[in-house]
Amino acid sequence: MSEIAAQVAAGLAAVHKQKLVHRDIKPSNIMVGLEEGRAVTAKIIDLGLAKPAPDAPVEAAISTPGAFTGTPAFASPEQFAGIGVDIRSDLYSLGVVLWKMVTGHVVFKGSPAEVMYQHQHTPLPLEQLEGLPQPLVVLFEVLLEKDPGRRFQHPGELLKTIPTITGQIDAGRRITREDLHKMPPAASRAGTRRPMARPGPKKISVARLPVTGSDVFGRDEDIAFLNDAWANRYINIVSIIAWAGVGKSTLVNH
Repeated sequence: MSEIAAQVAAGLAAVHKQKLVHRDIKPSNIMVGLEEGRAVTAKIIDLGLAKPAPDAPVEAAISTPGAFTGTPAFASPEQFAGIGVDIRSDLYSLGVVLWKMVTGHVVFKGSPAEVMYQHQHTPLPLEQLEGLPQPLVVLFEVLLEKDPGRRFQHPGELLKTIPTITGQIDAGRRITREDLHKMPPAASRAGTRRPMARPGPKKISVARLPVTGSDVFGRDEDIAFLNDAWANRYINIVSIIAWAGVGKSTLVNH
């Protein structure tokens, strides 16, 4: 889980650097590459709901207030509140994704109205995490804090704590939420774990593909571009920009 979390966090760091918020982080928007049945590459897709942010501090609201956009099961409390959201909302959604990875189900279930209420008001069902290492439970508590001000404030903070979390788990130690916010990155453990994902790239590769239909026939050049981007460890985000309903998802799925 730590490798997937680190790679998605690196992607969110790139999103944040470009002053964007994704607003729909969920399993179907995270494509995972497998090698010998093991997840080795995770990349964020589908920035269809992404909103640009003004040149302002992270605390500033950066999406249009008044209307919910996203997927209820993975949305942050502030998305339901009809107020502006920032990158901390994406970190909450990532927390829900990771929760589903380790438990097999989302944090809250029910009708859309019930899920909306639970995300905003119901305490986390921590009993579902019984048996997990204590540092991992603390990580979930911070990622899924209902108050954005008590979460990680940007993806870089999460990236720095992941080696610490894995180190404490390996050592059988406990941590507190306060420790998690102030801990420096753990020392390198080369040879015992795969290297963590690099931070977000200095630039984002953007594919402006003139998708004209729902068939991938004749799209060899575009497919080759996407294959190259997928294999490039320094590219975290690729945007395919075209009119709605012309086959972007078909191309990506292919």
